[in-house]
Amino acid sequence: MWINKQWTSHRRWPFLLIALALILALSLGATGALAQGGLGVNGPCYPLVLPATAKDTMSIVWWDAPEIESGNVRYGTDQSLSDASVVAAGQTRSDGDNYTAWTATLTGLETGATYYYQVGQGNSWSAVHSFTVANDSETDFDFLYFGDAQYNEYTTKDSDYAAWGQLVNTAVAANPQAELAVLGGDMVQQGQQAASWQLFLSNATAFAGLPVLTVPGNHESNAVNGKPAMYLDLFTLPDNGPAGFEEEFYSIDRGDCHIQFLSSNILSNEQLLKGGMTAEDFTVIKNWIAADLAASDATWKIVVMHHPAYAVTSDSVSAAVLEQWVPLFEEAQVDLVLCGHQHVYMRTKALHGVTYVMGVSGAKYYAPAEVNFDEVQIGYVSNYQLISTNSGSLTMTAYNSQGTEIDRVTLAPKDRTVIPVWHDTPGDLNADDVVDEADVEVLLTAIRCNAAYADDYDINNDGAVDIRDAQLLALQVAGGTGND
Repeated sequence: MWINKQWTSHRRWPFLLIALALILALSLGATGALAQGGLGVNGPCYPLVLPATAKDTMSIVWWDAPEIESGNVRYGTDQSLSDASVVAAGQTRSDGDNYTAWTATLTGLETGATYYYQVGQGNSWSAVHSFTVANDSETDFDFLYFGDAQYNEYTTKDSDYAAWGQLVNTAVAANPQAELAVLGGDMVQQGQQAASWQLFLSNATAFAGLPVLTVPGNHESNAVNGKPAMYLDLFTLPDNGPAGFEEEFYSIDRGDCHIQFLSSNILSNEQLLKGGMTAEDFTVIKNWIAADLAASDATWKIVVMHHPAYAVTSDSVSAAVLEQWVPLFEEAQVDLVLCGHQHVYMRTKALHGVTYVMGVSGAKYYAPAEVNFDEVQIGYVSNYQLISTNSGSLTMTAYNSQGTEIDRVTLAPKDRTVIPVWHDTPGDLNADDVVDEADVEVLLTAIRCNAAYADDYDINNDGAVDIRDAQLLALQVAGGTGND
């Protein structure tokens, strides 16, 4: 019997050697596949066009295979690229065996002209794309706004992003006059994962032709220092923001619009707690916001950020925006604030002269809620916004994914030589210049949610927002003294 075991043992050796050889071969094969691109990136792809502060400057960003060590943009006004100029690119990120990211800046472009371009190097080039430089109009300017694009569930991520890409394509096709697209953050689910960005970029093909600008949301964050690190590597954005936060905060002028882009997630304190900023930076940022808005004499002042100042549901970052930044918007007489984050479509009343619009372009929805500052609120619908401006009006029109209009508002220009006087009284919590039952309900909602709110919610100034504040406010509304 032992002879059979010994014989069997000898017989097993060749099979074990063969099995080990197969395992080794498969491992080497897998390593080779990763070397060619673990995400399947084996050539130049995913180009995006991003404008700079100057109209005659555009940046183009894209991905290429992981082993690529150089990149270029070929561009010109002839579709055949017979007149092509070549601009060398710089590598902004190398993600191991997955991809390399590149950016090139084109300067001296002719305003209003259409340019054709390819990205790549050597014998490997992308398809030919085109973009048009913003025109010279001093008044007319149209742009598209897209709120959160992230998917709803991991299991539906592919179909969710495909639907989002189709919504974007529908919007761009229906509005050929639009000169810019603006994305309001939460473009991805995991901001530090290349696969999340690849899912977004593979469906963002419209922005290879329509210039796009962005703000980061909370899902673009989560880096070691609290900054949206991969986001900042992959996008090349205007750098005229406060020192240390240049591409997180910036502004541009187009037509008669001044558009300010803000990273509201800074108010989550993530960067502060992780060492990406100091407490003094909050003041630096506030000063920049105020100075940048004050320096513009544009007819239309527009702010883009991720978190809403007026939230549908309780949110501590929104409460911080309301307390710290809204007074700056009101002092500068901002016309329109575009935001997202809460996955509901909402347009507020004009609150101290400022209209706030919350959009969601992706497939992730939250339920609407009763608030006292909204003019329109629509749940469970993917949407985008067209903002059309001229010297006489600003019109914001919201559309669903089929291109059907769901909301519209037209704003008139403000005479900013006149400083508005808001007749605020203690207890006007929804900023409609009236203290009534609606304000009591706002306060009761705040108490039920047990969240951080602005100082004026603390009616009796005792350092807490509680039922006694609601009682005092109810007495005020009823005409009592509050001393009973």
